[in-house]
Amino acid sequence: MKKENKKVLNGTKESAIENIESDKDYNPESQYRCTIIRGKTISKMDDLLPIYSDILNSICPTTVEDYKKQFDQELEKYITNSKTIGNHRTENVQQLLGLCYENDGMVYLTERALNYIKDGDQPAFFKGVCFKFQQPNGTQTIETLKDKIKHQINFRPYHFIIALLKKASANSIVLTKNEIAFYVLNSLKVLQGKVTITQVYNRIVLDRRKGIKNKVKDKGRQYSYYMQHINEQLDYLHLANLIRKDRNEVWLNEKEDQAIEIFIHELENPLQFDILKYDLSKVGITKQINLEWQKYYGEIDENIYNKFKTNIDSLAGDKSEGAKKELTSLEIGDEGEEFVLEYEKKIVRSFIPRLVNKINHHGKTKGLGYDVTSIEAGRDKENPEYVRYIEVKSTIRVNPPNLSATLDSITMTRNEWVIAKQHQSQFYIYRVYFTAKGTFINIIKNPYQKGKDELLYVKPITYRLEFGNKAIDERWDPGKND
Repeated sequence: MKKENKKVLNGTKESAIENIESDKDYNPESQYRCTIIRGKTISKMDDLLPIYSDILNSICPTTVEDYKKQFDQELEKYITNSKTIGNHRTENVQQLLGLCYENDGMVYLTERALNYIKDGDQPAFFKGVCFKFQQPNGTQTIETLKDKIKHQINFRPYHFIIALLKKASANSIVLTKNEIAFYVLNSLKVLQGKVTITQVYNRIVLDRRKGIKNKVKDKGRQYSYYMQHINEQLDYLHLANLIRKDRNEVWLNEKEDQAIEIFIHELENPLQFDILKYDLSKVGITKQINLEWQKYYGEIDENIYNKFKTNIDSLAGDKSEGAKKELTSLEIGDEGEEFVLEYEKKIVRSFIPRLVNKINHHGKTKGLGYDVTSIEAGRDKENPEYVRYIEVKSTIRVNPPNLSATLDSITMTRNEWVIAKQHQSQFYIYRVYFTAKGTFINIIKNPYQKGKDELLYVKPITYRLEFGNKAIDERWDPGKND
């Protein structure tokens, strides 16, 4: 649904509300505050994700004790409020994002984290987060779990919201945050899994026709108390590139139609993580549930994940024909290199058109340590034809980065770093961000010198092992062992 059409669709068409009667089986006035763990700095979650991942990638697998110590030490470089670092590790990294899990005293990267490190596709990562999330889940205290079990909570919030938005979109209706909060995320019957999408949709339409505007509330509590965790749940869907939202309204990003259909289809299936199988009176059960949830939550189905991969066209959020197929990590890199190539051509062409032929793409040539060569052309008046050696690093995310509040990180190969050292002031990193608000580039000149000047952090994270016969303990030779 195109954003420019939203204001026209904010009302309710007569065709969408005819023959709708009040449903006695669905009473949305019966409310229940079904909370999630509230993440630290949710507004920066897409900025923090690459930082969390890089830290974990450099220290895992490791022991639980070393994980706590090393992760916190590394995160101190990025987080000014040291009091919240432990919360980032436990709440954001482990519970909300499912980046790592604990097993037999060791901490490992989850499948979801490994995929993100490999492909840099942030919306696909957040799709995975939303897809596996359920109520109740293994991040909550025993008291919270008991209360949710007592109230028969049995719900996939993100799946239900997407299905409801799909139905609203089919009838040219844009839902408000208050409607999603009151009729879905705070509605007991819905949270119990006892109400259909059609029932909820019909009630919203009927109340609109009557001029009824409901919102979550309770005596003695401010409105924001109820809306905080609801807004955060919508934020995760936004980071997953599945919805668009403004201050009051929420609508589907219909360019993500394949992922949308997967979410809607899964809504029909029972919850995969069964809280009811646990004896909540058992000593140590909280830890057991938490560990088993971590493992489950971070696992991915490769077939589904491949369909969650983001195509760059979908970031615009408008429905159009001929959208590109889902991009692999290699294709994301190709897109970034092509964008930089055109960017450089435009700059050089505006300086001296005939020099455009000095811009070359080397992305398919292995071992060079850079992707594009260009020239200074207008950026160095004394040496306009000096070569720029450009290494392109690309990622996909919904929001542009905010490096005034946090840091970004990339991984370079040994060969790329050798070339950076060799060419120094002529070597550039072009960090490309494909976002819903356009494509952005951050350019870093001479990263080798900036590393020496401590303007950026450089940390080797790979190990090279060389070995001969003395190191070999067992051998299998098909010629001798068959």
